[in-house]
Amino acid sequence: MNRRIFVQRMLTTLAVGGVAPSLLARTARAAAGGEKILVVLQLTGGNDALNTLVPFRERAYRSVRPTLAVDPAKVLDIGGGLGLHPSLKPLLPLWERGRLALIPAVGYPNPSRSHFVSMAVWHSADPKRKAVSGWLGRWLDDKEDPFCAVDLDLSAPLALRGREMEGVAVGSLEGFKLRLPQPALKRFEQGLEAAYDGPLQATRDAMARLLTDTHRVQGLRPYQPAAEYPKGGFGNSLRDVVRMIAGGLGANVYYVTIGGFDTHADQLRRQPPLLEELATGLSAFSQDLKALGREDDVLILGFSEFGRRVAENASGGTDHGKGGLMFAIGPKAGGMKGPGYDLDQLDGGDLRYQVDFRSVYAGAAAFIGASPERLFPEPQPPLKLFG
Repeated sequence: MNRRIFVQRMLTTLAVGGVAPSLLARTARAAAGGEKILVVLQLTGGNDALNTLVPFRERAYRSVRPTLAVDPAKVLDIGGGLGLHPSLKPLLPLWERGRLALIPAVGYPNPSRSHFVSMAVWHSADPKRKAVSGWLGRWLDDKEDPFCAVDLDLSAPLALRGREMEGVAVGSLEGFKLRLPQPALKRFEQGLEAAYDGPLQATRDAMARLLTDTHRVQGLRPYQPAAEYPKGGFGNSLRDVVRMIAGGLGANVYYVTIGGFDTHADQLRRQPPLLEELATGLSAFSQDLKALGREDDVLILGFSEFGRRVAENASGGTDHGKGGLMFAIGPKAGGMKGPGYDLDQLDGGDLRYQVDFRSVYAGAAAFIGASPERLFPEPQPPLKLFG
């Protein structure tokens, strides 16, 4: 096979393979793996913090939410005048075991109510929006294998994009494969058996690693988690993360997304099933980690791009706000973090942020041994998230 034909076939594979481009661009070796794992969970749309962690004893909360305020008799009281939305009941055992941390009134300076702008800030960890790489992408730039960070979607988010490296977008274990007809795949494998010189050899090596990494991910399928996950993309993603951890993929970071939290209207009908899906999935995930003996090796960090307005709107919903809610699940992570809500000192009708989200990120980064000074343009003191 001559050089032109070989390169042409390799580029054809790139075009139709359906595999993250970073796998072809890097000359990565198989990950040695890390002991600690960070699972980042993005609640897309702007989750309403006040109806998630509910200040149900606050008169100010009930007065501006005459129809949306959660029934105090149904709130899951966790003390301090706060309670979880009843749909989050599957998370109560984690709270009681000291494994669930709640961080209310999280945000950043000069916040934006735009989905696009705020998400860019959260992904880059740069409120000034000068950084072109993601906060975990900058960590990944120091690694030699893009499989150190895996996204359970079709393309890696900005958070996992560095200047030199990019996390791998797996999508799903079942869908991660070379989409080539069998004759073409056979020719592809035959082309990898030959020796080449110079740049062509580098191309051949990259393609060989592509095939190896594809088989590597496909080999994780046999493990079947024991816990029952919610149906749909979110539950499937969490189940795949467990399968990758159990199979020894070696990633230090997994990125999972659940959407639908932009509740401008009909929030009483729309938000509770989302919270139930979230809680059921996280409960199942935690059960599987415990069964694997990996419960203390994993920290889950949840965020949404902003909170919502304190007052309800005329459509039975809430509009884009500022201060929001983050949470963490992990070893000795439990309890309330930060000063909490202050409904008497609002920021133009929004929750005023009390905790900079970058300090929460810094605490999570410490779990996997990353240095905040390397990750953030303006480093923040790490918030302690684990024992």
